[in-house]
Amino acid sequence: MNRDFTTQKRGKVQLLLGAVALCALACPASVYAQDGVSPSAGNQDDAETGSGTGEIVVTGSRLQSGFNSPTPVTIVSGEQLKEAAATNIADALNQLPVFNDSLKTSNPGTTPGTGNSGQNLLNLRGLGANRNLILLNGNRFVATNFTGSVDINVLPQALVKRVDVVTGGASAAYGSDAVSGVINFVLDEELEGIKAELQSGISTRGDLPSYGGSIAFGTSLAGDRLHLLGSFEYFRQDGIGADESTGRRWFDAAAGQYPVPGAPTAVTVVPDIRSSRGSYGGLITSGPLKGITFLPGGALGTFDYGSFTSSSFQSGGDGPRVNIGFAPDQLRYNAFLRAAYDVSDNVQIYAEGTYAYAHTNQGAFVLSHVGGTNTFRIFRDNAFLPAQLAALMDANAQTSVLVGRFSSDFPLVEIENFSKVYRGAAGFRADIGNGWKLDGSASYGRTDLELRENNLSINRNLYAAVDAVRDSSGNIVCRSTMAGLDQGCVPLNLFGTGSPSAAAIDYVTGDGVAWLRLEQYVAGLTVSGNLGDSLSFGAGPISVAAGVEYRKEKANQETDAISQATTSITGILGAPASQAGRPGGFNLYNPLPFSGSYDIKEAFLEVGIPILKDSALGRSLNFNGAVRYADYSQSGGVTTWKLGGEYEPIDGVRFRATRSRDIRGPSLVELFDPGRQATLNSIYGGQTVQTRFFTAGNPSLRPEKADVLTFGAVLRPAFLPGFQFSVDRYVVKIKDAIDFLLPQQEIDACDDGNSFFCSLITENPDGTITVTGPNLNLAAQKTAGIDFEAYYSRPVGSGTLSLRALATHRTSAYRVATGSAPIHSLGQPDTPNWSANFQARYSTDGWALLVQERFISASVFNADNVEGVDTNLNHAPAVWYTDATLTFDIQAFGQKQQLFFSVNNLFDRDPPIATNDPSSFSSPTSAAYDPVGRYFNVGVRLRI
Repeated sequence: MNRDFTTQKRGKVQLLLGAVALCALACPASVYAQDGVSPSAGNQDDAETGSGTGEIVVTGSRLQSGFNSPTPVTIVSGEQLKEAAATNIADALNQLPVFNDSLKTSNPGTTPGTGNSGQNLLNLRGLGANRNLILLNGNRFVATNFTGSVDINVLPQALVKRVDVVTGGASAAYGSDAVSGVINFVLDEELEGIKAELQSGISTRGDLPSYGGSIAFGTSLAGDRLHLLGSFEYFRQDGIGADESTGRRWFDAAAGQYPVPGAPTAVTVVPDIRSSRGSYGGLITSGPLKGITFLPGGALGTFDYGSFTSSSFQSGGDGPRVNIGFAPDQLRYNAFLRAAYDVSDNVQIYAEGTYAYAHTNQGAFVLSHVGGTNTFRIFRDNAFLPAQLAALMDANAQTSVLVGRFSSDFPLVEIENFSKVYRGAAGFRADIGNGWKLDGSASYGRTDLELRENNLSINRNLYAAVDAVRDSSGNIVCRSTMAGLDQGCVPLNLFGTGSPSAAAIDYVTGDGVAWLRLEQYVAGLTVSGNLGDSLSFGAGPISVAAGVEYRKEKANQETDAISQATTSITGILGAPASQAGRPGGFNLYNPLPFSGSYDIKEAFLEVGIPILKDSALGRSLNFNGAVRYADYSQSGGVTTWKLGGEYEPIDGVRFRATRSRDIRGPSLVELFDPGRQATLNSIYGGQTVQTRFFTAGNPSLRPEKADVLTFGAVLRPAFLPGFQFSVDRYVVKIKDAIDFLLPQQEIDACDDGNSFFCSLITENPDGTITVTGPNLNLAAQKTAGIDFEAYYSRPVGSGTLSLRALATHRTSAYRVATGSAPIHSLGQPDTPNWSANFQARYSTDGWALLVQERFISASVFNADNVEGVDTNLNHAPAVWYTDATLTFDIQAFGQKQQLFFSVNNLFDRDPPIATNDPSSFSSPTSAAYDPVGRYFNVGVRLRI
């Protein structure tokens, strides 16, 4: 198999950083600073400070102009995003409190089928990355993963002029998926010249080295009628696999929680969690010989069960750590090209293309075979049986023993994803007279994903190879081959680390692979303008926008042959009975082929009505409304709408409110996925039980419907120039929310008396359970809170001091499955009561310093648990992270160039324990926290 990654990682780090630092000193021209003025991070009022080439059309409305949108819009310039996070715009956006529980490129993953590994998926309001709509220059982008969301990494970040974040329902104006809002990446279409960037980073522990660069250009030809715009970006980062030490004790010796016999609470949080069901060389797990472990060469040892020992876990001792890989290796690059031609002064046509490639490889976890569904049964006549063990078995009248093993001498299980994204779009913009404009566009997007879980065990091959005996000639063979089965079987010696032969490992392992293609066709036409003074209330003309759109989504997935097979154990002595008839030939993953498509026909109308302007009743009063009808081929028609208004009674004080009905239609995978499986642990009947979990699509799903309410105020007092403050209340209630419950949630729902979820749980004869998790229209989901935003800027000394504060206070977050009690998340790390971002920036003509504080309030692991009853520990302290960026400007090539140096997590704050699941192979903390620690970035920017 081809690989884009080398195995030489750490040794290149010092050379890499040294080269960048040398370039920074010896090549002062290789730096860049944006010119022009950009809007501050604030609401859309700041848009009037644009680049001087005309009005900025802010994303909150389809209307051309006339008044501010009543829906809150946060605007962040490209320069600010680069300053806050040098390597990735999405990382900077995720620092805004309105985003929570987003997936970041550095997040470890153990689920290959989603295709999310190494992706940056923005999650607005914590409602899911597939419930906010990602736009590129106002146009929809093709999904880049299994969940139907868009990876921000594929967008041309080097060309982003600003990002508009609409923090309210916007389906009526922009279409399906805009339940929690819209994030529009607006490109700098008027760029002239070339700009480039080189950057490199490394953690304070000398790991996770990264380097990348970008180049972007813009030029005008044909008498300024033709404008070309393009970019190329490259990024690479070395990750940390599950077999590598991270130097972070909180991760390497992770805490966890599970039921401890005799403990006063249902589960107990313990340090240094390890497995008690196996060892690296093999462990006898039951009977009179329980506790015998196999050392290198097959020698016998005594297993140390540590403390707080349960049937599955222990603290300390000899148990294998159940770590996952810390971060994936990443390689990605993308290219973008746009050509716009002014046919006349009133008509422009354009075409653009995007190509993006990504490869991520996560050394995810050590292959293990423990628990009732996977444990090995070794018989007395096994050809590899150590003589000392044979004697003990005879002495204790044992004809077989059960062995659990973590196979560290096998290759790590890898989660490897390859992604290729293609997108082409063309359109026109026309001024058709009397202030009316016509916009039309069509696009085709395609994402090709190769989703791999490498080095899995092949169920039948594994158990056939383990049952090794001697034939009549004394040769070691697989027992089943003597009955004419499993020809080519290679006997496997499991006694002690290093005992399995390379040939045997190769025979019993293979790669589960899915090839998924997602396609999107979109065409739309919008007309906008105003009805003139004759149809108005005297405060200005009524603005109108109307349009139609057609969209088709297609998916097709093919998979490897073994994943499509059904496990048979016929003729294999000792294979677990639960393996018989098991779907899929691998112990994990086993994707299945499927295909499906649907289309949507939509039409919308938006109206803006000025009521008052400079009257005795106030400075302005405007109403805004929109309605959209969408006809889904899969489920029929649905109507969305929006009503809003904004009122400015006096200069500097503005009130705004919006009420909307929004929708999200089910994705292709939610509809048609035939099923995926995973093995984890659940608490069932007061015990930690190995759980086989199946998820599947549901073609009967209906679109989600959301009621969204936002209202608030914006203050810009005249007595304090440069100051702005806004506060907005939001409430999002989703009906028929599409999701599946995790096994523990289904078990809890069953315990609460929900018979439907009880029917999805099956107790297996070997003591394990099987849980089915189909996609469902859950009864309800709700999130609510208050957003605060403040900005102040004034001259200080020879420079300018800018202060910015953004905060979100969440007041509600839960979801309800039909017939069950609410599942709360408010107060958990990924949905904290409070999160905030504070920035102080001081800039002069020659340098600038940005200091940022990120805040996450004190949290609980599980909002439905009671500390002292359900668990002994259910809280984590508040967390502050400090970041700093220093830039130096140098005059070269007739422009200001720039050097930058940034430090994230300046004080190297470790994340608190935040585990709420006793499952193996899960991170010991929440993705809301910074797992990396102190991280340095240095770079240069060039503008010519």
